[in-house]
Amino acid sequence: MRDQWFEKIYAGFLGMDAGMRLGAPVENPWWTYERLRDYFGDIRGYLREYKTHPADDDINGPVIFLRALLDSGGLDFTEAAAGETWLNYTRCGCGMFWWGGEDVSTEHRAYMNLKRGLSAPASGSIAQNGVVAAEQIGGQIFVDTWGLVCPGRPEQAAAFARRMASVSHDGEGLHGAAFMAACVAAAFISGSVEEVIDAGLRQIPADCVYRQVVDAVRAFHKAHPEDFRACRDYVDRAWGNDRFPGGYHIIPNAGICILALLYGENDLGRTIEVSCMCGFDTDCNASNVGTIMGVLHGLEGVPGRYRRPINDSAVLSSVSGYLNMLDIPTFAKELGETACRLRGEPVPAWIAAPPRGELNFNFAFPGSTHGLELSDRASHELRWVSGGAHTGRGCLEMEIDGKSPAPADLFFKACHIRADFNDERYEPVFSPRVYPGQRVSCWLRSCQVAPAAITVTPFVTRAIAGDRIDLPAAVLPEGEWVQVAFSVPDLEGDQAHDIGWRIVIAPEEPPWAYGKVYIDDITVSGAMDYTIDMGIQRMEFGQPTPFSVNDGEAVLAEGALRFCTGGAGQAFTGNYYARDTALEADVTVAAGVSAGLLVRGQGCRRYYELGFSGGDRVSIARWDGGRRTELASGAFHWENGKTYRLAAEAREETLTLCIGGETVLTARDGRFSYGMAGVCHAGAGESVWGNFHIRACTDG
Repeated sequence: MRDQWFEKIYAGFLGMDAGMRLGAPVENPWWTYERLRDYFGDIRGYLREYKTHPADDDINGPVIFLRALLDSGGLDFTEAAAGETWLNYTRCGCGMFWWGGEDVSTEHRAYMNLKRGLSAPASGSIAQNGVVAAEQIGGQIFVDTWGLVCPGRPEQAAAFARRMASVSHDGEGLHGAAFMAACVAAAFISGSVEEVIDAGLRQIPADCVYRQVVDAVRAFHKAHPEDFRACRDYVDRAWGNDRFPGGYHIIPNAGICILALLYGENDLGRTIEVSCMCGFDTDCNASNVGTIMGVLHGLEGVPGRYRRPINDSAVLSSVSGYLNMLDIPTFAKELGETACRLRGEPVPAWIAAPPRGELNFNFAFPGSTHGLELSDRASHELRWVSGGAHTGRGCLEMEIDGKSPAPADLFFKACHIRADFNDERYEPVFSPRVYPGQRVSCWLRSCQVAPAAITVTPFVTRAIAGDRIDLPAAVLPEGEWVQVAFSVPDLEGDQAHDIGWRIVIAPEEPPWAYGKVYIDDITVSGAMDYTIDMGIQRMEFGQPTPFSVNDGEAVLAEGALRFCTGGAGQAFTGNYYARDTALEADVTVAAGVSAGLLVRGQGCRRYYELGFSGGDRVSIARWDGGRRTELASGAFHWENGKTYRLAAEAREETLTLCIGGETVLTARDGRFSYGMAGVCHAGAGESVWGNFHIRACTDG
């Protein structure tokens, strides 16, 4: 693959995110076309400022549904596997997509079809759901990443997109999926918007309604190339919601997407602005055209007014709190690696993503920040620069300009808390990306115009307590790259919130300070060893920190986690890619006959369960595709209402269950080699859990 294409993948994702962020605040049906026009006029930037932009279905779907391919080894997947991906990564009834009722939300109905045992593509078919539901806009709004992993191959992108969209859509909904994904893939090798649209049309039937609306809007633009509002009025008259019922039909919105691409002045910013000003499904349409324009024009075409607020970070609302912390450059690398595998080509060294479960911020992409923030921008500025890096293509430059002392905190989020957000849209939940016991490393270099001493003090802030733990400081020598590293300390049952470095300049000739500090190769790696103190946790986004609950309810009660289910259910926490892991906690089974620890959880449908499993029985079981297979079982007398110390260990292919410090059961299985920790029920019940201790199993 051409080096330039990897940057286009990154630019395409930024364009998608920018379009979503622009349109999301006015997606509410109250914001009609007329109100948008009268209130905002000519839109030229984001409409709302957020502390942290909330989760949104327009980014959930493109990121999480791609795991149908990633989990298969990155080469292919079936419609049934696509449906299984929905079930595995979606918490029933919350997050991921719009739960507007089965008779209103196509995705809600499709999910419940899957839950009731109907496989894809039947789950999204017209025969099952009717034509109105099957042809809503969801067919095309979750498909951008299929184009990003198929650069220059629109036919392959269209095939993948159709397969995934068939989980929930049919008919014109599938044509829209194929068209949009093909347009993204074609943008890598096209020289104009017109070429991109032509490539998309080649992937859908010549006589479908979707093609008719595309051709009609192109014809109107040719006759009236200057007035996008006239074209918008035409789309509403000829292809509007009165002709295509359901509220969010794909055809009117397809017309707006084509309109925006043609009237967008060959500019990403103007294209998403025109799309948003036209109303209909504002964030969906703007994100689709944003991806296309991001790929078509690359990073230089992503306007700073849209890129800067993104700051390379996004949040999701899948079942994994760890995956919900998305670092966009790292994900772009993962997309690039997948594209190389699909093409049978080697992955260039500079594009290789870090080992799964670790962080590596190396600023390989121009303008990348990996979500780093500065506490003080009055006397400091942070920007990406090429050349002069510790390794690779670029690094960050922090400019210091102000009176001394001029301290500033440089940091990134290890996890989010509710206070980071303005609202709770799509109910995200979070597990940290950084844990006690792990090693954090950062390379820094000082370059001072006015001679000064630069002191760097690493720190960790705690999510619940909100306090800051300072680690041993280092003084930067002038002009040399220095590694500042530390081990994350015990957080006393809390979670890490910010990971950072306080930088203080002390000029030799006060009071003025001016100079630069360069930052590169920030890594987080190593074995974790930590506790979760349930007595200090909070309920955030409707769930107890730092857990993510599916098919059940979890609350905090008297310093413990109370978990209730009407059937099989799970509560997950921790690093999604944790491998050999030991987990222990006190448990009291209040009702029911099953309660266990969960290890190597890869989602709602894939994990190991170790614990109580019926009257006077314990077992080790594997859940795969929602099916439970006992790997080992044995007799053990236990009682409801009595507290036991349960411990579960997954080391290579060996699974071990201990109760009260004694090994009671072992089993061997190689199906899952990594995953989250947590608790689970195999059937209806209620259990109460005390503090958790989670650690990586090491040879020591």
